[in-house]
Amino acid sequence: MIKGIIFDLDGTLVRLPIKYDKIFTKLQNLFDTQDEFRPLIPTIIKKANNDSKLVEKAFNIICEEEVIAANNFKAIDDSVNIVNYFKSKDYSLCLVTMQCMNAAKIILDKMQILELFSSIVTRDVLHERHLQIKKSIDVLSLSTNEIIMVGDRINDVKSAKQVGCPVILFNKDKLNSFTECQVISKLSELKKLIL
Repeated sequence: MIKGIIFDLDGTLVRLPIKYDKIFTKLQNLFDTQDEFRPLIPTIIKKANNDSKLVEKAFNIICEEEVIAANNFKAIDDSVNIVNYFKSKDYSLCLVTMQCMNAAKIILDKMQILELFSSIVTRDVLHERHLQIKKSIDVLSLSTNEIIMVGDRINDVKSAKQVGCPVILFNKDKLNSFTECQVISKLSELKKLIL
């Protein structure tokens, strides 16, 4: 029986208009390279070569743009009502995000759901999704089969499976092509799937 839900933020609960082109240009200047920063976080970690100050500078560059985007986010579907619904049914809720804590707090505060989460694990705390999920599970003190992860990317699915956590993929583009887990096209479908 599911007792806890781990939600991803960008792409699952909200859409953030992050200007990645600006981020990429600033990162190329910081690292003095013309290389692409894709995937973003793993590329920064690799290029920083264990230089924590360089990683911090790079993450600050991203955070500046994320905070700007956080003031212009769009809630997806009925995300506020969905989160409130599960909280009202006594589910423990956690949030994981590759955004910075400043941006996450702005978004969740504007949505008026900040206080509903037992744990918010951002990139500032851990920058690998499977570790974010594991930390959320530890906070909830539930077994992995009592918690479900809801995310919009294949990496969310792989990361949840890596720690043994059930997962639902919220991605209408993968509705008929992805078979590794349950796929939904609307957040409201969670009400029927999570009992």
